[in-house]
Amino acid sequence: MFEEELRELGLTENEVRIYILLLKAGSLSPSDIAAKAGLHRPSAYDSLDRMLEKGIVSVLNVEGKRSYQAVKPEALVEILRYKVESLQAIVPGLNRLFAAQAGAVDVQVHRGRRCFRTLLKDVTSIVKKGDLILVFGVDDRLLTEEIEPIYLHQYLTIIREKGIHENIIIRKGGFRVKNPTTHYREIDPALIGNAYYMIYGDRVAYFIQSVPYHAIIIDSPDLADTMRKQFNFFWEKAGKGK
Repeated sequence: MFEEELRELGLTENEVRIYILLLKAGSLSPSDIAAKAGLHRPSAYDSLDRMLEKGIVSVLNVEGKRSYQAVKPEALVEILRYKVESLQAIVPGLNRLFAAQAGAVDVQVHRGRRCFRTLLKDVTSIVKKGDLILVFGVDDRLLTEEIEPIYLHQYLTIIREKGIHENIIIRKGGFRVKNPTTHYREIDPALIGNAYYMIYGDRVAYFIQSVPYHAIIIDSPDLADTMRKQFNFFWEKAGKGK
């Protein structure tokens, strides 16, 4: 249930299994951990050593017997916060390295079920308070019911808290997500296919809504400006619908 989110925090498959096991069972000896997690003892010991270094398990020594227990889940938030603060400290230096590429068009291609999550993370990392995101041709029902229901909800919460608005053009009669900062207009379904695009900051992203999913993110002020003009043309022509 929580495995994917824990893996995104940097835990390996074995570490995830052990952490969840210890949350449920309390403290266990290394041999019990290996047996209950279905791991060979050397693998269990290696995983436990790494988990100690990461600060997600602690050691108990009772009468010479060693056992392990999971730290409280709230501690994971603090660990992640520390990592974010450490990363923020080196961002200026990394930006100086990146500045050498100024003016170049950067294109990223992502493939697979999780590529939509990658796209949303990119959007929330780029947009600033008061920005306007433009979206053309999205199928919000597909996104909310099949592709990424949980992270889409998190994304909407983030942009709502930042005061960021979305203008979205959908096919006539299309599904609408209830969000106070999201605004819809409708056009003839014949003008919308099985892919949509988003414009945010200096980036334009295309998402292909068929398996295998693809997200193509292009960082280009010129392209973003051109696509905004085209979007605004359709926005003025589109109807408000229901």
